[in-house]
Amino acid sequence: MISFLLLSFLAITWAGAVSETRVGCWQQNPPHERQHFTTIYKHCYEGIKDLAKLDKAYAPILFSRKPNAGYKVPERWITGTCYIHIDMHNDDDEDYISFQEIAIEAGVINAACVARPPHLGGTSPVGPKKVMNVTILGVRPMKGNVLALPGVSDKFPVAVGATGPILPL
Repeated sequence: MISFLLLSFLAITWAGAVSETRVGCWQQNPPHERQHFTTIYKHCYEGIKDLAKLDKAYAPILFSRKPNAGYKVPERWITGTCYIHIDMHNDDDEDYISFQEIAIEAGVINAACVARPPHLGGTSPVGPKKVMNVTILGVRPMKGNVLALPGVSDKFPVAVGATGPILPL
């Protein structure tokens, strides 16, 4: 419990200094448009802790959409109301990144965009080349393990509204 509170305080304090430069926090859409879902800081924190524990968390891995990637993206992790998504900006992009770097950047987003109102999440580039984004969104579980994402099309299972490519469900 102490580590959660201490890490949360440090992340919120540190995120204030960097959020203006690289983290884009979501803003609620006008009332006549589809609304973003809020998410809960602790749900995202738990998901981020899991990211940091993945196999070889400290070792740089080649992330790409290409078949020869060390880790093929897009990828997503869902914990409670928190949807964490990583993807490259373009099909040809690739970068060597560790899961630890991804977890740290997700923690900054969590502190800057989830801990603070309106609690909608955000997105940020990660890695040396900054060609991959980490995105946090709020989700709502629905029947049959289906998720409701903000901006989801009724016709096609995709979420729109991120700065990167369309997010597959």
